[in-house]
Amino acid sequence: MDGDDRLSALSDDLLRCILYLVPCKEAASTSVLSRRWRSLWRSSGAVNLAVRLKGNSMFLHHQSPSAKAAADEAFFSSQESFARAAAGALAAAESPVTRLTLLVDTSCDAAVIDHFLHRRRGWRTRTHGDVVGDVLSHDAAARHVEHLRVALVEYLDNCRVFSNKEIDRSAGIYSLLFLPSAATLRVLELTRCDLDDLAPPPPPGFPRLETLRLRLCSVRTNHLQALMDAAPDLGAVHLESVFFKIDGNEIVGLRFTAATTLVLALCGHGIGCWTIEIDAPRLRSLAYKGLPRRFLLRSAAPDLARVELHFLQDEQYKCRHYPGMPTYDKERLRVQFWEFMHNFTSARALKLKVDYDLEDIAANELMCAFPNVVRLKLQVVHQPATSKMAAVSIANLLHCCPVVRDLVLNLSTVPSQSDSFMRRSSKTTNAMEKDISGDGGDDDVLDIPGLSGRSFACMQSSLRRVSLQFRLDNSSSSSLGVGLVKFFANNAMVLEKMIVERWATSNSTKACFQHNNPVQGPWEFSRIPIAQQTEDGNPTVSIGQLQLQLPWSAVGQILRHQCQGS
Repeated sequence: MDGDDRLSALSDDLLRCILYLVPCKEAASTSVLSRRWRSLWRSSGAVNLAVRLKGNSMFLHHQSPSAKAAADEAFFSSQESFARAAAGALAAAESPVTRLTLLVDTSCDAAVIDHFLHRRRGWRTRTHGDVVGDVLSHDAAARHVEHLRVALVEYLDNCRVFSNKEIDRSAGIYSLLFLPSAATLRVLELTRCDLDDLAPPPPPGFPRLETLRLRLCSVRTNHLQALMDAAPDLGAVHLESVFFKIDGNEIVGLRFTAATTLVLALCGHGIGCWTIEIDAPRLRSLAYKGLPRRFLLRSAAPDLARVELHFLQDEQYKCRHYPGMPTYDKERLRVQFWEFMHNFTSARALKLKVDYDLEDIAANELMCAFPNVVRLKLQVVHQPATSKMAAVSIANLLHCCPVVRDLVLNLSTVPSQSDSFMRRSSKTTNAMEKDISGDGGDDDVLDIPGLSGRSFACMQSSLRRVSLQFRLDNSSSSSLGVGLVKFFANNAMVLEKMIVERWATSNSTKACFQHNNPVQGPWEFSRIPIAQQTEDGNPTVSIGQLQLQLPWSAVGQILRHQCQGS
């Protein structure tokens, strides 16, 4: 075995760095593989506790009493074994514990975790203590911890980020009365914690706390504010699916005196119409994912450089007809969108994703300028019947960003039926390819009402890179996408590169366009050999100053327009 023990050749410091991130069970088992790991994992400075839970008798509705009793015995035996192992791992640490993590996950729902934390044998009786509190109150956890992570994960939690739904009820299943190592704590990550019972420590509070991440937690805003006020160097705050408890107040107001990075994703408080007010004068980066609502930066943030906004579509709101509840109002949505955008006119990089129809944000009179934006990424939805309004919205944003250099447009269509995206008949595909190749006889589809013929400052002097992504799922969508290719190629005076990243079509043969000055002289076209295509059928393209990737069937149509314009 000595001949195969390559791990022992690594330095002690490198091995400790590896073990710093490994759960205790795996770290202890590695000592069998390498004679030097037995002591090193105890001196790594980390205690990473992890347990995966199965259900108890509460989830065995159709099983016999003996099966339920056996399930309870196994469940509470694992609970007791975990408690002993956690205490043993903390006691065995030979150097100060600077990283403490507790991960409890289950393939069942969060009720299993709740029982694991709070109940003992004879589980109908709820105990006053809990597993989390027992771990955090251990002497080894109370003095030197710099990174504390408590993650309680049920089987659906990893899907929540893709659900595009704000949290609408409390998800906290444990409480904290205190935090260990307040004087040394730098990173705090909590999941499913009810923070109302957690009071900030007396001065100096959390003098070293730099990062706060809360996920699926619930808290009153004044309690959260008190915790953040006790951390004068808190630079990064991530709030994901946090449920704000607000009594008789529809405003979530938070002050971040030192924060440079702020993430607000899928947070909620049970009603649809509420306001966010943020005071963060040192903010440099902000990410928001949620419904469009009244959002106010109460103080100027002159260093705000990067903004990522993902506006969700509230299907429930659109369908509400309850007495006293507002009905869906497109004009109100436009006003909310542009009022939201007015907060970020100093940004240099803007990433905007809109799940509702692009038509709903077309409003010339509400626009604001983004004079510093050099990178703009726009991911939007448009109905095939409203392509003109989609073009108007794109034109609005181009007017708003006069110095943009790098533009990414990702366009998708909303299917008329929920399952139409999955249906790809060859008849439909052939019809689309016929339309884009120009065989339909309508060469005017590449002119875009609302966009063609208009002048934009960025097109004259700054726009150097354009990336387009869209689907050929109907004739209107293909017309808009191919029309955008022609529009940017013909009008962007300093354009150096244009890429169409992906086309959803059965014809994987593509072509590249190359020209040193795209607004003067003829185009050069070349078919991309099959040998240069990747395994999935897409080509690998290496081009000069301007590059395009297109289905070969689209080349003829753009060539005809290019010849007609010369």
